[in-house]
Amino acid sequence: MLAFTACGSDSTSSTSVLPLPPRIGVTSVKGDPESELLAAIFARVLEDGRFRVARKDPVELDRAGYYQAIQDGEFQLIPDFSGDLLSFVYSQPDAAPLPSTPTPSAPATTQAPIPVTTTTLPPTTVAGADTTDTTDTTETTGATTTAAVTTTTTSTTTTGSATTDGATTTTVPAVPSNGHSVAEQVLAINAGMPDALVVNNGSLAENRPVVACTEAAMEANASTQLITLTNLASVAPNIVLGGSAEFLADDSAGYPAMQRYYGGEFKNTVTVDDADLAAAIADGDADCFGMNSLNPLITTEKMTIIEDDQLMAPSNAVVALIASTSATPDVMNTLDAVLARLTTKRLNQMLNEIVVNGTDPFVVANAFVDTL
Repeated sequence: MLAFTACGSDSTSSTSVLPLPPRIGVTSVKGDPESELLAAIFARVLEDGRFRVARKDPVELDRAGYYQAIQDGEFQLIPDFSGDLLSFVYSQPDAAPLPSTPTPSAPATTQAPIPVTTTTLPPTTVAGADTTDTTDTTETTGATTTAAVTTTTTSTTTTGSATTDGATTTTVPAVPSNGHSVAEQVLAINAGMPDALVVNNGSLAENRPVVACTEAAMEANASTQLITLTNLASVAPNIVLGGSAEFLADDSAGYPAMQRYYGGEFKNTVTVDDADLAAAIADGDADCFGMNSLNPLITTEKMTIIEDDQLMAPSNAVVALIASTSATPDVMNTLDAVLARLTTKRLNQMLNEIVVNGTDPFVVANAFVDTL
């Protein structure tokens, strides 16, 4: 009996229950469709990753309010934007000065246009086959090149004007090191925040000033590459540039900055009030417009955002502001993985669905995550 009791006691003492990890409280700013959509996306991907998530009601707080609320433990995660958060962090009374960033001091030299040419390839005959494939294929150079035959596919991916035939090759220009990139902003944010807070690596989706060209303008300039602002400057004599009075005078991210970073002699510039932007696009008052990257008109009017390849305007990418106690490597990797798939175009489309069509952000978020 003593031996039995001893064994039973040992068995009981060796049994332990592992504590559950704390829940990650995810919230958003009330009445802000961007924040509510992104919070719903973050909560869903964390739930799919088997993390314990508590979806909190949206908060009626400004950035200073939720910045402190996370440190106080009221919740653990809220969406934010890198550029806006960076400015806030370094505006605090005890913050170190944010390093100044270099800017061009003189107008840029405009590059020559990059032509997009189309060549018809001869029919391809497959040896040993009963039939001959006589379908013409085309090869396009200047942007992305793909030559397809019956049994072999040769592709070329080109960034800028560099092209390599015979294999799939991507040439990516170095990101300017001027403090405007997302990576540089994330490093500065994490260095400037209290130890209780951290942000992840950021996304491809941004909320910032951009130049977007109309569908008609893209078609009219289809013979030349029009992907970047460098490209736009090269075809500027064909382009009427529109924007608000603020954009045309903005020395940091508007037309004057474009002249310093990219150059270009535009055909004309026209002032368009924000309230008149939709009508100006529909009426063709200009070919390209300075506007916000998340303006729903970009989606509804099928406009193309032109890439700011020299990072003229500081980045302002989607990030997750999260309590350090919840920011385990697995959590951060999960957030980084979804944000790596979130582009400005996709975010614009989802916000258009919410703002214009009235769809619930929760429904839109789930539809996006289902595609990942």
